[in-house]
Amino acid sequence: MERGGLYIIALLSILLSALYACSSRPKAQNEEEKDKKTITIAVTKKPTYPDMITYAIKPILEKKGYTLKLQELDESQLSINALIDGEIDMIIAGHEAAYNFMYKRTGWKVATLIKVPSAHMGIFSTNLKARNIEELKKELKKGDVVAMPDDPSNLPRSLILLENLGFLKLKEGIDKMEAIEKDIVENYYGLDFKVLSAVQIPRNLGNIAFGVIFGDDADLLGILDSAIIREVNMDERFLILFGVKPENVDTPWAKDFVEAVQSEEFKNVIEDPQYRFHKFYRPGWYIDKWGIKN
Repeated sequence: MERGGLYIIALLSILLSALYACSSRPKAQNEEEKDKKTITIAVTKKPTYPDMITYAIKPILEKKGYTLKLQELDESQLSINALIDGEIDMIIAGHEAAYNFMYKRTGWKVATLIKVPSAHMGIFSTNLKARNIEELKKELKKGDVVAMPDDPSNLPRSLILLENLGFLKLKEGIDKMEAIEKDIVENYYGLDFKVLSAVQIPRNLGNIAFGVIFGDDADLLGILDSAIIREVNMDERFLILFGVKPENVDTPWAKDFVEAVQSEEFKNVIEDPQYRFHKFYRPGWYIDKWGIKN
């Protein structure tokens, strides 16, 4: 056979091998996902949701032969990168509003697997004696400083909370899920609204009238029960969720995870007063299934 013919045959063999490898890889990956028995979940150092996994979810899945591994990644961007890259299977401690904001700007999509009872945002103070919203409004003075978290999904959340409580009014016609402090058109109590990083707000409670603090931050600091008021009628887009890559939503291990969270065993741990989860804001599916209201 001529050299040219041998060259063509060799080239075709290489191309066919490459095509076979590419076509077989998704099949191998699908088989791996089908048989997966180890689920790696990215968590933060805040104990709220790692504790929920440890006490309310892990024992259920271990009975089904699963191993749950918690990998601490404190930066949300690191968790998302690890999820997209396949280094972890699931993330916890974010909410739908944050992931929607991220998707609009990066194209990276985190799919909601299931929402869980969430330590909701609240108003905290070390300088005021108020224990409810009525007392708070009476005690506030013009010029009092109020601190809100600066990240692009939780600043709108804080503004919506403060508007619902009657402290301010936002511009008409805006997307409130993207509101910023400049969208305040009415400041009913003459307050000085400051935007700080979430970690700075608890440290500055001694220097301000009150701060809006995440539930898991308050849980970490042991001040969860000292909130003057917490979110009421919370938008479900702010509930904490377990997120996965979109292609993994219907995998057997993901379905088993959802089944565990929707189980009576999970509910019994959540409602057990020896834990603090019964103080959290319950998602709609949980209320409908178990008839337990917020």
